[in-house]
Amino acid sequence: MVDVALTGMTRAEAVGRHVRRVIAERGLRPGALIGTKTSIRESVGVAKATMNEAVRLLESQGVVVARPGPGGGLFVARHDPVVKLGQSLLTVGGAPVTVADAVVVRELLEPRIIVDAARCRTQDDIAVITSRSAALAEVVDDPDAFVHAVWELHRALARTSPNRILRETYLSMLQFIDAETVGVSSAEEEAGHRRYKRGRLRLHQHIAEAVVAGDVSRAADLAREHSLTEE
Repeated sequence: MVDVALTGMTRAEAVGRHVRRVIAERGLRPGALIGTKTSIRESVGVAKATMNEAVRLLESQGVVVARPGPGGGLFVARHDPVVKLGQSLLTVGGAPVTVADAVVVRELLEPRIIVDAARCRTQDDIAVITSRSAALAEVVDDPDAFVHAVWELHRALARTSPNRILRETYLSMLQFIDAETVGVSSAEEEAGHRRYKRGRLRLHQHIAEAVVAGDVSRAADLAREHSLTEE
């Protein structure tokens, strides 16, 4: 079943992400059959209209080709491109330049988001931020799970901002990057990447602690440090 509760995606977008993950996980090459529309629709548990919308979305992004009739189905249109983020490689389902541009916009907004969080967080926000921070340690050795857990923490921080334009722009950039990402791998040698991830874990935990404490000055310092090695 497709779960859109944590992502904020439409069901069609979630189905599209599922299809891109299938392509990445199976290592399917251009021209390879992904499955019939019926088999995919039944596996994710959505209506025909939702599946048709997902297929139109995937075709518009150049990810799949839909062929009707006997022997038809959804076929891989091309390889997924890669975008570098910190020391991680994101395999994305759309145009790499577009995703890279979204990453740049997100990076520019990040420092203000973190400072706003330290200034404006509520008790409810504190509970969510603390929970998201604690979850990082559980997945630090899984590149894909760790990146998505980091993004969930950043979503929690962004939602505290009273600046609606800043908040919604940031969240839309992060949602776009997340929706287009179908896999995460290390850009560096494994041992070095592990040290990098441990460092990123500590940095994000410190950011969360500064925000929870309402320490604006400390949060600003950590935001600058974060921008040097964006995750």
